[in-house]
Amino acid sequence: MNTPIHPKDWIVGRTANGTNHLNWGVKAGNHIYVAGMLSTDPYDGSTVGEGDIITQTRRVLDSVKEVIETAGGKMTDVTFNQIFLKDLADYHAMNSVYVEYFKENLPARACLKADMVKPEYLVEIITIAVVSG
Repeated sequence: MNTPIHPKDWIVGRTANGTNHLNWGVKAGNHIYVAGMLSTDPYDGSTVGEGDIITQTRRVLDSVKEVIETAGGKMTDVTFNQIFLKDLADYHAMNSVYVEYFKENLPARACLKADMVKPEYLVEIITIAVVSG
C-alpha cells in the first residue's frame, strides 16, 4: 500500500504561486520516495536562499530529512539521491553541504545539469530511502 507523506503543517496541494499536485513523498512498503525538493519554505512556498547554492542545498536537504523522518526513517536509510544543478560550477559548494547530511554509508547518487522549474532555483534533489522492518 502506498501512503502519502505530509509533514505537519506543510503546504500540500498549493504553493505561494498556485496549485501544485504532489505529495512530498510516498512510502511503499519499506521504501520512502521523496519528491524532488527545491529550496522553498514548506509553510508558505517562498523561495529560500535566492542566488546562494549553500543556503539552497541546506534547505533542500532539511526538507528531505523532514519527509524521511515523518515517514519513520532516518537520513542513514537513504540509498539514492538524484541531484539536479542549474550550474555545474556549483557542484563543489553543493557537495560541501551534502557531506554534512551524509557522513557515513554514502548513498549512491547521480548529479546532472538541468534547467529548473523557476530561474531562482539552483538545486533539486530526489531521494529514495529503505527502512527496516
